[in-house]
Amino acid sequence: MEDLKQLDDPIFPLGCKSSDPPPIPEKTPFRPVAAKDSLADMYLTYSAVLKSSHVVDEESSLDSISEISSVPDAMGFTKVDMPAPVLENGNGPQSRGPRQALPKGLVATRFSNTPTPRPGPRPQSSASNRNSSTFVECDLIDLETDVSATPKRIPEQDGAKPPHRVEKDAGLGQELRLRREIAELRQKLASSNARAEIAEETADRMRERIEEIKNTKVSSVTETERDINSARQAARELEVENSSLKEQLGDAQSHIFSLQPYRQELTPEEVGREYDDLVDGITDWVAKLMAPLLDDHGRGVDDLLMNARKRPTEAGRLKRMVRMHPDLCHGVEFPETDEDIIIAIIMRFLDEDIFQKILYGALPTEVQTLTLIETSMQNHVEPKRDLFAIRTWSAEAYNAILSAHQFKKIRAASVEHLTRELASIFSILCARGKEESFHRQFEKHCIKPAMILYEKMQVSTHHFYFDMNPYIMWGPEGELLSTPDFVDNLHDLDCRNILQNRKAFNVTKMDPPPTKRELYEHLLNVCTLAPALMMRQVGRKDVIREPQVVRRQQMLVAYGPVEKRDSFQKDGDQTLLSHLCSAKSERERAEAGGWTPFRWAG
Repeated sequence: MEDLKQLDDPIFPLGCKSSDPPPIPEKTPFRPVAAKDSLADMYLTYSAVLKSSHVVDEESSLDSISEISSVPDAMGFTKVDMPAPVLENGNGPQSRGPRQALPKGLVATRFSNTPTPRPGPRPQSSASNRNSSTFVECDLIDLETDVSATPKRIPEQDGAKPPHRVEKDAGLGQELRLRREIAELRQKLASSNARAEIAEETADRMRERIEEIKNTKVSSVTETERDINSARQAARELEVENSSLKEQLGDAQSHIFSLQPYRQELTPEEVGREYDDLVDGITDWVAKLMAPLLDDHGRGVDDLLMNARKRPTEAGRLKRMVRMHPDLCHGVEFPETDEDIIIAIIMRFLDEDIFQKILYGALPTEVQTLTLIETSMQNHVEPKRDLFAIRTWSAEAYNAILSAHQFKKIRAASVEHLTRELASIFSILCARGKEESFHRQFEKHCIKPAMILYEKMQVSTHHFYFDMNPYIMWGPEGELLSTPDFVDNLHDLDCRNILQNRKAFNVTKMDPPPTKRELYEHLLNVCTLAPALMMRQVGRKDVIREPQVVRRQQMLVAYGPVEKRDSFQKDGDQTLLSHLCSAKSERERAEAGGWTPFRWAG
């Protein structure tokens, strides 16, 4: 009953927290004009002030109350259209007491014709309704009865709403929606303004930071540029100072060189070691070259003679080189001397074409000019120059020529020419198709090491030279004769005894030492392998010291009784070179008066 009283009040604000009770309307008879005036007073006024969410909720509650129609009937009672009761747990209204019969009369009829109201705000408790002064006097009706059983209101029985009421309700709903949208837009605008202010503050701070960084960087860049400019200035000053110091250094060096003569002294030990390396390198390479022929002696002889018949010109070069030296002709008659004879031929070629020729014979005009200057300095210059000054000047002049860029081409051409000449002597030992590799081996192991040694000797102030005496010569009837000074010079010779597997033969170390008669009877000169390396030191004031032996001449000898020598020659195999020299070609037979084999043309 108290809930009904609360709902019958047309102006009672649901959910209002104010303690002041609203005024109770007077009961007046139905007057359309009064109803119109009362509804006209319910128009909401527009307020530009932004309301909070709490105020908006209160306004929505008032709007729901205003939607309840209040129309006085014919008896003076106010007709109230109440909203539907709030459902609890979705199971319909909950009954609070026993059901009572609906009273007959105008109130019951009006209640039964009440349409189902729209859901509205939850009514206040019964306690608050009892104390309310806005209780509507009406027939006692149990509102806790099951409303769901009440039949729906028929519009024809109750009558439709007036058009002006419908328009007014639509206008009120649209106005409320606009207010809500305005409130939302104002909230968005406020939040956007706040974010804009925060962004502006952040941008201001960033601009300040950028300005600080710019100022710092500009100052650091300015300091760096200042340092770079000062460094460049210092570098220019150092370059100028360096140039002046270089000029002073050049003048000082020129003055020192003018006071101190050219000195390029090579010690005998240095030159001796390089000469040993040259001979040892040639010896090892010749052993590899002759190994295929000497491993199988019989087959090697057949292959060599077959190549000689096929290539008589190449075989003739090697035979002529052997026959040119009497000691080599004597050496080929002893067994196991093929490698020794080839080494001896190579060393004599190097001695004659490199060590005994000035600048390899490539610059005869320049060499002649230097020789003329040396002679003029010694005989026609006043005051006359001594041999030491002449030798120093000559060594310095040759050093300048050998160091010149133009001489590199001359040296390369000399290397190629000498390699071809030396390789052509032994071309009979080269297989077909391997000529290029054969030449490169001679260049690597023979020609280039010899030229390096020669240039060092040429620019030295000491005079190094090679000397070789085979101690064997041709007799008047073509026989081989040994010179008498061979025995006298044994102490300057490096002899190897082939009868004792090339053991060193040194008279001073023999106990007792043999007499000269024994030497003449038992010592036989076989051949010379390598020339001796000598040095003559030139002193001041035309002082020339005696020649000094740096490396002794290497020779092969046969020391032993005559019977032992004869048995060694008979029992041993005849050398390959001996077979080659004893074999005569067709041309040699024709020159000797023999028949020449007939050959068909084609």
